[in-house]
Amino acid sequence: SGRRNWNAARDLQRYRHHYPGLIESENEEEEMWNLSFYKNEICFLPHGLHIETLLESWWDNYEVLEENHSYIQWLFPLREHGMNWRAKPLTCQEIEAFKKSKEVMERFIRAYQLMLRFYGIILINEETGELKRAENWAERFQNLNRFSHNNLRITRILKCLGEMGYEHYQVHLVKFFLTETLVNETLPNVKRSALDYFLFTIRSKRKRRELVHYAWQHFRPQSSFVWGPHDKLLKYRARSAKSQLHQKAGDKQETPGKKCDDSVEEDQNQSVEQEEKAGDAADLQPKVNDEDVKEKLSECVSKGGDGEKEKEASFTQQEEKDLNSETEEVQGAAENDFTKESKKRKLDANMADTKVSGPLKSPTDIENISRNLGECAI
Repeated sequence: SGRRNWNAARDLQRYRHHYPGLIESENEEEEMWNLSFYKNEICFLPHGLHIETLLESWWDNYEVLEENHSYIQWLFPLREHGMNWRAKPLTCQEIEAFKKSKEVMERFIRAYQLMLRFYGIILINEETGELKRAENWAERFQNLNRFSHNNLRITRILKCLGEMGYEHYQVHLVKFFLTETLVNETLPNVKRSALDYFLFTIRSKRKRRELVHYAWQHFRPQSSFVWGPHDKLLKYRARSAKSQLHQKAGDKQETPGKKCDDSVEEDQNQSVEQEEKAGDAADLQPKVNDEDVKEKLSECVSKGGDGEKEKEASFTQQEEKDLNSETEEVQGAAENDFTKESKKRKLDANMADTKVSGPLKSPTDIENISRNLGECAI
């Protein structure tokens, strides 16, 4: 259509920011329906099965997985309501309880593998989340192209992976669909969902930027790509391993161990309208050196205080934060090096003084000198 789906953008912004404004009951005694289902204590509703029975009897039962619409919200619960009103929204207490139970998390991975198999995909590394096509991928991809409701299911699965602490699984699954839709062109009817929805379930800004850039590289025609600002996409360079280490502290706020109701990304309060203008979803950061950072910051400062000039400035508020952060890192490193150099020079100077004046005098030497001086004076 030549434009983004802004309803999708709002929905996924809310998800990435951990549903701001959502109020949950703090009653610890309240029944955890999703946890009970995953503990194999109850059946999914309506007219469902226990999870162990489902995972065993529905493996490769593609017809049932396609036609039954009640189980997906139970296998991949979210902190929002879905079409099955007999399913219960996930709570923060449940998320923490899920992560603490080895038995439950093993079933969760099996459920993920069940659905991957249904879509013609195999999880080849449970630690990293790496994926590949299944042997029957052509048949399963045909089903994906035919029934679009599976795109909604995949979005749900991606969101749930993020809630359960498997954000690295998200990245591999999104990359898989971007490759199949944009590079291999095997899933044309999934392409729009992959760009509007799948791509922006990634909470890590760095990973999201990498995936947006990857999508832009393979999108044709590039001039019609509407999921990120073209000027930044042209300048974008993936961060080096060293830069990624420096950014880990910033990414920790988006990692699995975080409570649902903790503070979220710094730009949480940015309005959707601002995001539409600035290309929120891409939020790409071009690679810059120290001098570029300082030059751009000085430009932003010189233009401050004038409303019209601020509008004309090429950097958004978020970019200024990123630039400030990078400048602080550069300055911190420089100060570190300066301190080390200063200490080294002092040490060298002390050693030089010692060589010139010789070893320090002992108390006995000092007494002898004083006596000799006294005798001379007399």
